[in-house]
Amino acid sequence: MSAEERRAHLARYPMVAFTPYTLREPAHLPMLPRQGPQRAAPITQCQEYALGTAGAAVPIVAGNGIAAVSVSLPMAQAHRLAGIAAQLRTRLSDDVASVAFGL
Repeated sequence: MSAEERRAHLARYPMVAFTPYTLREPAHLPMLPRQGPQRAAPITQCQEYALGTAGAAVPIVAGNGIAAVSVSLPMAQAHRLAGIAAQLRTRLSDDVASVAFGL
């Protein structure tokens, strides 16, 4: 989605807070896609979707397409989130490459 398409989407569908920590201002959102290696960097959050949880969106990039897989943990295990997201990113990248190129 282009920046203009994102703005139009957010104008039609206002953001709803799930918790007091939910980001509701479009200016505060990490906007994808980014360019270069940053394009596939996981995005983490704490208690934005559900109280007591930390989560990460791990992008899957295939050519010009981009999707994401979500992982969440109890807040008591939030310190593990970055490592788990990095492992998931590596594994997904390997799996997508093997499917895309038949390796």
